Amino acid sequence: MDDGTAVITSIEFATNVRATDPVALEEFSQSIEPCFGSAYRNSRRGFWCSSADLLRIHRRAEREGTEVLGSFHLHPDWHRIGPPEERGLRISEEPTPMDRYMFDNSRYPVNMICYLESGTQTVSAALAAWGPPPEDEPDAPCPRLALKFSVL
Repeated sequence: MDDGTAVITSIEFATNVRATDPVALEEFSQSIEPCFGSAYRNSRRGFWCSSADLLRIHRRAEREGTEVLGSFHLHPDWHRIGPPEERGLRISEEPTPMDRYMFDNSRYPVNMICYLESGTQTVSAALAAWGPPPEDEPDAPCPRLALKFSVL
């Protein structure tokens, strides 16, 4: 980061092991579902990165002399496409309580959320970036970060 600006030079993808990793299954059933609701019983809701992929990503960054700055979250329009019991949930590019939980636990400095909304013949996207909540203020909101794009 230079002058408070995070420069994103590459994006790496990790495998979702949310429905298969025993640690993820336990975290969702013991911590996440009781705190954030029964919607998280749905194994398609929520993402848990493969630890092998995270290790690969961090090792590559170390080799290249870069940092792993954060995470990227997709918020689909569950209120339109989700199961009937989830259609009352209204989400956007703003952090949900679950996002805040993840940002607080990972402590990555940059966490981007892309909200995707489908129309009858269109898909629109809204993108926002967030920092983790302040460690000394448990109820404080996540700070919104400015996004700047440039073409090289």
